[in-house]
Amino acid sequence: MAPPDAGPAPTPDTALVRGLRADDPDALRSIMEKYWGPLVGFAHRILAGMGDPEDMVQTAFVRLWSRRRELAEDGSFRSLLYTVVKNACLDELRKGGRRERAQEGANPPTSPRTPYEDVQGAELQRLAAAAVARLPERRREVFRLAREEGLTYQEISEMMGLSPQTVANHMSLAMADLRTALRPYFTDRSGAENGSAATDDNRERTNG
Repeated sequence: MAPPDAGPAPTPDTALVRGLRADDPDALRSIMEKYWGPLVGFAHRILAGMGDPEDMVQTAFVRLWSRRRELAEDGSFRSLLYTVVKNACLDELRKGGRRERAQEGANPPTSPRTPYEDVQGAELQRLAAAAVARLPERRREVFRLAREEGLTYQEISEMMGLSPQTVANHMSLAMADLRTALRPYFTDRSGAENGSAATDDNRERTNG
């Protein structure tokens, strides 16, 4: 006899969500301590210098608290947090008439470095940042949420209203685009190194 359906497995944040629904301010404090830093970085990239990211995260937590009774205990609470912060940032950009600039993916010079950008030296960092900025908007957003924010495909799908397979497809295309964009960098370096070696070899033969 099959066991009864126990429902979705609890997430690490389930107890905190229950605390919010029960009007427990300590639950809100715990959530803020856990997510404050990553959410501020996320808001920083969306605002692109056009607002205070900490203010936006604070606004998001105020909205979260005001609607705490409506929170569901299943699903991804983290993706919900990112969605609330994103909406707060877009509201701020709309007020200043700067939403179009935000959608173009402009980033301030002080934008936090990502692991992807930190692989090689300054030249590769510039090329990688430019390549990411040239990605189509949705593809770029999927890439940044996965690589910079560490969200899973399931969480990104819930946040963006896409299927997990569509998210995976966007990520695969983004990686292919970046490999194509950065290929000249590695090809040029390889060619330069090989050319230098050939020159040295010819010089030795001539001197010999």
